[in-house]
Amino acid sequence: MPSSTLASSPARSGKKSGKREALLQEAARQIIERGAGALNLNDIAETVGLSRNTLYYYVSDRFELLFLCYLRSCEVMAADIDAAVENGSGPTEQLVLVIEKIFAREGAPLAVLSDLDVLPDPQRSTIAELNQRNIDTIARLIRDGVAAGQFRPVNTVIAAQCLMGMIGWARMSSIWLGLSDSLRTRRKTALAISDLILNGIAARPDPVFHCSIDIARLDARPFNAFDKAQASEEKANQLINAASRLFNRRGCDGASLDDVSASVGATKGAIYHYFEGKNDLVTRCYERAFCLYVNFVDTALEWGDSGLEQALHVVHLNCQAQAGANPPLMPQPGLFTLPDQTRQELIGKARAVWASCQKMIDLGIADGSVRNVSSSTVTMAVTGAFLWLPKWLPAAGADNPMRLADQICDIMRDGLLL
Repeated sequence: MPSSTLASSPARSGKKSGKREALLQEAARQIIERGAGALNLNDIAETVGLSRNTLYYYVSDRFELLFLCYLRSCEVMAADIDAAVENGSGPTEQLVLVIEKIFAREGAPLAVLSDLDVLPDPQRSTIAELNQRNIDTIARLIRDGVAAGQFRPVNTVIAAQCLMGMIGWARMSSIWLGLSDSLRTRRKTALAISDLILNGIAARPDPVFHCSIDIARLDARPFNAFDKAQASEEKANQLINAASRLFNRRGCDGASLDDVSASVGATKGAIYHYFEGKNDLVTRCYERAFCLYVNFVDTALEWGDSGLEQALHVVHLNCQAQAGANPPLMPQPGLFTLPDQTRQELIGKARAVWASCQKMIDLGIADGSVRNVSSSTVTMAVTGAFLWLPKWLPAAGADNPMRLADQICDIMRDGLLL
């Protein structure tokens, strides 16, 4: 690592600090666009104005750079939480300050901790522990709010994870939805997330929302084991399901093709029999995912009597899916490693689903079931509440996906405030 030569004067020290910050920001941007495993040191060095040799003055390899980016995300969030707790007058204000601080920085968003398995130990364990501390602190803050009579009695772990999911998704949403990313947009997002987690989207205290649809019914397909074409298709689907499950938990870069094939008792050669390579497998996983997302929207439109019910049905079905044994692939970093045409098609599908859900919120505002909120920003924020589920649930999914979906919908519907 660096010697003391650059620290010999304040000017040089400041210049070095500025380069290091630029290095981490550019790396964070690449992590979000390309995924952790695709960090390109040459591209990063060129973008921040460093030679490849000078780059090694700051980091020894891409794994150390990834570790430093993840470490920065954890440390900055910890500092934001500490500052909010110190300056806020109570749990409600503290929670708002945490969210505001996280989105108040200019430059590239902080790296999303979605590909921890790319890191070797002990770096991976270090980041996981620091991240868990931040989640535990948020949960404790919410628990303090319940004890103080400011928040409704809720499962504080679920509430904290929902909030972390919304924050993580917001950092990636501009890439997936083809939107501009600016400080003004981030501040608007911070306000929307704060309002959502505190007040929910419901306009009035209606009877408790209930979804009776079992996700397994929507994903069921007829299958004839004696039909060779169907048998072949089913084997490919098993690999897609296994890959989606592993990619959700470990990131597309954190799970290898060997991991995918081993999880279903097959060989790596089986994957190349059905897919051209990893990018093809990832693409097929996304195709399955968006078929499900569209199905969830169509089902919600059929079952929901109001805009609020339609929106909550979408949340409930997605929660069930992500908490189950075969979740759809969640939108995650690495979109820019896919071919241009594939990337544009996926962005188009993501925007179409987002627009359909936004219309549900707009309908709810018009029919009086949803509060007067920014439908576009709230729709984006709500999505993060269920996309993050595979990151913290057990590998086999939730013991009771329906119950978990009920709890998350309750928070999204009514918020934390009493």
